Amino acid sequence: MAHKPFNLYKRPTTKNNKFIYYVQFYDDYGNRLTARTTGQTSKSAAETWAIEQLKKGVITSDKNITFAQFAKDWWIWDKCPYVKGRIARGANISRDYTDSMKSYLVRQILPSFDNKKLQKITPRMIEKWVMDLKDKPSKNGMPLSHTTVNHCLTCLKIMLKEAVRLEYLTKSPADPIKQLRTRPKEKSILTLEEAQEILHEDNINDIWDRDRRHYTINLIAASTGMRLGEVQALQIQHVHEKYISVMHSWSRKYGIKGAKWSSEREVPIPSKTSDYLHELIELSPFQEPEDFIFFGKNARTPIRNEIITSKLYKAFEKIGISPENRRERNITFHSWRYFYNSLMRGKIHDSKLRQLTGHKTLIMTDHYTKFNIEDFQDVLQVQENYFS
Repeated sequence: MAHKPFNLYKRPTTKNNKFIYYVQFYDDYGNRLTARTTGQTSKSAAETWAIEQLKKGVITSDKNITFAQFAKDWWIWDKCPYVKGRIARGANISRDYTDSMKSYLVRQILPSFDNKKLQKITPRMIEKWVMDLKDKPSKNGMPLSHTTVNHCLTCLKIMLKEAVRLEYLTKSPADPIKQLRTRPKEKSILTLEEAQEILHEDNINDIWDRDRRHYTINLIAASTGMRLGEVQALQIQHVHEKYISVMHSWSRKYGIKGAKWSSEREVPIPSKTSDYLHELIELSPFQEPEDFIFFGKNARTPIRNEIITSKLYKAFEKIGISPENRRERNITFHSWRYFYNSLMRGKIHDSKLRQLTGHKTLIMTDHYTKFNIEDFQDVLQVQENYFS
């Protein structure tokens, strides 16, 4: 008599005298597959559930699994086994990151690989997919940028590498595929003269339209190198006379969270920054320790990103930096972080600078260092001494 295409057994739960039925299906060779829960407490209900799974065709052996089946639950924050495993092992993964990866998977990867068997995906398929992707028009009708294509490829590489680790594959077909060449636009910084003009106290009325809050936001960013989200999430309890405790960051989608890459830190502040911060705290209608200093619609919601950047760009125009010039130079709010890093570089030890900025590597410190022509006076002196 032929046996059923699955085997049922029960496991005890944490509740007394309670059991859940698990099922093991058989592959094409008669081997039992990994057990999975049916979620049922009676044998008959578990058997019905197992039969339904077979009818739906969702049960397959590892040798026949499709990419879509493998990709089930991938990059879903509270479901993805890969994400859960990485976090359990100490990795710093944000929900914004998983959302981005989920978008690449759904929009660009699944349409090309969903029904393909995992073991049948070849480097040639992936190479063709990359080449097709770079010519694929985006929402604005323009081809996807090389950076976006590389993000999609990175997403696929991570998934296939995990398939190797879990023994679905012996080798990832994405390994030989190289990323496309990118030419990211270099971030620029203000000159010292521009920074001094835009942050001079005498110019608050004219340049900042008497808005001391937005003036202080940019003063903090310039004098501490804090990220925009970290400034937005700054709470009253974390402002001290001579330093700021950077404990949180603000995500437009998920609200308050820890500082990026777990870079919680204490950053010294000059007396001018301290004075303006404490003045805003004193005048604020919100006085609880956890209230935001730069509150928006309420005490626990900050001023929106687009309002902060709009105010800054208007200030740029007041000192003669037109929108066209700003875009050409690629100066943004984040440029203050480059400005601070460049201002401090060489004046304090790099390890101390990384502690202040929250950077983890020397490579990032180098990346955030930008020089203006004024920074090369020492070079000019050597040239004069030698060639004169």
